[in-house]
Amino acid sequence: MKILNVAEKPSAAKEIAQILSNKKCRMREGKSQYNKIWDFHLDILNQKGAEMIFTSVTGHLMETDVDERYKPWNSCEPIKLFEVPIRKIVSHDKLNIKQQLETEIKKCDVLILWLDCDREGENIAFEVLQVCNSAKKRFKVYRAIFSAIIPREVNRAIANLKEPNEKDSIAVDTRIEIDLRLGAAFTRFQTLYLKKFQLDQPQPTQQQQQKSIISYGPCQFPTLGFVVERYFRKTNFVREDFWTVNVYDNRRIETNNDDRPSEVVFSWKRKRLFDYSTAYILYEKCLDNPQAVVVDINTNDSKYRPLPLTTIELQKQASKKLRISSSDTMAIAEDLYNKGLISYPRTETDTFQQGTDFRGLIGIQGSHPQWGQYAQRLNNGEFKYPRSGTNNDNSHPPIHPTAACPSTLPDRSKKVYEFITRRFLACCSTESVLGNTSVTIEIEGEQFVETGVMVKEWGYLEVYPYDKRSNKTIPKYRKGERFQVKRIELYNGTTQPPHFLTESELLSAMDKNKIGTDATMATHIQTIQDRGYVIKNQESQFEPTKLGISLVASYELMGFQFSKPELRAQIESDVNEISKGRKQKEEVLRTTIERYKELFEIAFQNTDCFDRSFTQFYQLAEQRTNFHIEKPQLVLCGKCNNKMDFKSDRNQETPKRILSCPTCKDSFDLPVKGEIGALTETDPLFNRTSPKLCPLCSYQVVTVYNQEKDYTYTICPKCRNKPPFPDKQKPFHCFQCTNTDCSLAKGKTTPSTSSNNQNNNNNNNSYRNTNTTATATRGGRFGKTAASTRGGRSSTNTRPVTTSSSRASQRVFSATNKSAPTVKKTNNLNW
Repeated sequence: MKILNVAEKPSAAKEIAQILSNKKCRMREGKSQYNKIWDFHLDILNQKGAEMIFTSVTGHLMETDVDERYKPWNSCEPIKLFEVPIRKIVSHDKLNIKQQLETEIKKCDVLILWLDCDREGENIAFEVLQVCNSAKKRFKVYRAIFSAIIPREVNRAIANLKEPNEKDSIAVDTRIEIDLRLGAAFTRFQTLYLKKFQLDQPQPTQQQQQKSIISYGPCQFPTLGFVVERYFRKTNFVREDFWTVNVYDNRRIETNNDDRPSEVVFSWKRKRLFDYSTAYILYEKCLDNPQAVVVDINTNDSKYRPLPLTTIELQKQASKKLRISSSDTMAIAEDLYNKGLISYPRTETDTFQQGTDFRGLIGIQGSHPQWGQYAQRLNNGEFKYPRSGTNNDNSHPPIHPTAACPSTLPDRSKKVYEFITRRFLACCSTESVLGNTSVTIEIEGEQFVETGVMVKEWGYLEVYPYDKRSNKTIPKYRKGERFQVKRIELYNGTTQPPHFLTESELLSAMDKNKIGTDATMATHIQTIQDRGYVIKNQESQFEPTKLGISLVASYELMGFQFSKPELRAQIESDVNEISKGRKQKEEVLRTTIERYKELFEIAFQNTDCFDRSFTQFYQLAEQRTNFHIEKPQLVLCGKCNNKMDFKSDRNQETPKRILSCPTCKDSFDLPVKGEIGALTETDPLFNRTSPKLCPLCSYQVVTVYNQEKDYTYTICPKCRNKPPFPDKQKPFHCFQCTNTDCSLAKGKTTPSTSSNNQNNNNNNNSYRNTNTTATATRGGRFGKTAASTRGGRSSTNTRPVTTSSSRASQRVFSATNKSAPTVKKTNNLNW
């Protein structure tokens, strides 16, 4: 009996064949030079010495697309793409794999499918089955179910062969067809209509040509929507002053090895007040009687250890802790899996099944120089069964190491492997125990709290350095104790806007709202970057580009929720129902396509929404000037840290000259005369030249040489076009700047106003109503009114407030003068 075995990748075929044959398999060439064939004999299916033929595909064998007649963009109106025929055929670059499968199946009586054990793998399995069926009608089909390419899993799979799951495959086909029809229709519509705008300069490279397509995807747009939503929360944020009171005490910390003085800072239990007058009255009240009484001391222990590792958690932690993007993380994890070093990396399960061989898996790590001794301790009695989470896809276990780490791994692969291994060992460890102590004091009815943390038992933290814990010890206090505080201070701070989305936060938002799957989320994030809808800034946070903002704004003006997660979540829910056998493919296709076709018709009738959004950022194509690159990659862009090109329009009588960033699309006008150059500076210590950056906006400074007058002056590209000082007009040059931190600034500093005028202004601004709240935006995120700010983060750079003689004098009480409190007065109000 001959049996054809097909894996999803050539590396997987080689590893499985070597395991099943005890490394006695023989390799031969086939029709596809990249997909080798491995021959060996095996006792299987009640047959002694059955002839095993093992080969592979390379991912999906087939592609789904519209019929050939409708591929040209001028073949039909975009709305017709909702109903034109589609076909699923073997892609042109996989024809040699198809021929190899057809040749081999003709010799065989059995087909065993070793594709990855998830929905996508099941769909590829049925693609292989379809190709084989076209060459031979009669043969038996089995499905191998495994979670790692290691001997234990592979041998278990070959001994427990199953039937392939057609429902999972149909669910994937349904999702692919929905995404194809929606994506094709809206992509053609957007791209063709938006040609009227100057969105990008034509580039000869294939990547830039792809960027010229304004693509739409049902997962892509909600992913972009999360980034744009955070952008508008940040830009619409209105900063607001607040006030808080801190109380300071001085006493010694008594431990076994230490007896040192320490300053204890008690924080206000009210947190902060937005009304100065109210805060100042309460502050004065405390100053009048600076005697504190300890009203509560609370101590408790908290225990924690991490859950087993899922795909989403791996991507989030790798982005946050290892500084590796989600797409790169998945590529590395896939490679580690194919080498047999880790279990299957696409899983939602955070619970290990009963019967897992923890002792064997931990023992594999026993010889590692960094964590080997810890692994030995676990196997010698310190092992604790891992926590059970709430998710179990009943397909694959949580991600864990399955073999020792080879020394030949690349650096980034070693980092990912180390994280997975340490996480697994941490799950098998005891909890870390933290002793928490909080002391509450009261002064004239106002309560203040200080907390301390002590690591009592390190537990899993010994092997898992990614969770940071540190001790914060506070002195001993007794309940009911009265003492005189050292000083009381009133601080002024400002609420801060949220930062742009990090990749970890974006993954969390996608996971929470069911946008994509654990296997596709990284792809969607990479797609919106490749399309030029978002960029990753220097802090590894996502910022939307003008194109991304304009697209989201256009559809929101139409009243659509394309950038919201609900529409896509409904599609994912329907696809899940098909997989479970509760809905039919035809029913889901009909309802989904009808819904989106109605939205398309509305969009087609409301193209003025595109005009309203895009004209805020772009010129019409007929207004476009013919720019040529004079000096490529001249200076650093302060927004994305890439190089900006110096361009000019030679066709005008007065040439227009600009600096343009091809990455984030920012551009700034330059003087029409003078030779343009880039300013650098030399570090005398290292004798190294680096770009001279503007300290206000981080753009590289530009030099302009005037040949007629034989002198050179400097400009910052952004400051010249958007002056940083409200009383300055553009064009703004460095010699006009008053920034004392820049050696190029030559402007005169504006004299400060008199203290009396300042006091009067501050008095008028201070007495606000305590219940006043910031005005909420009425016209949505794209209105001009700022959004409410009361939930904003407080600044860490709070500053002590000193008051003027026009108000009640501020007093800072000092415990060093025991006879009476020290009173400090000042005649200037310093905010």
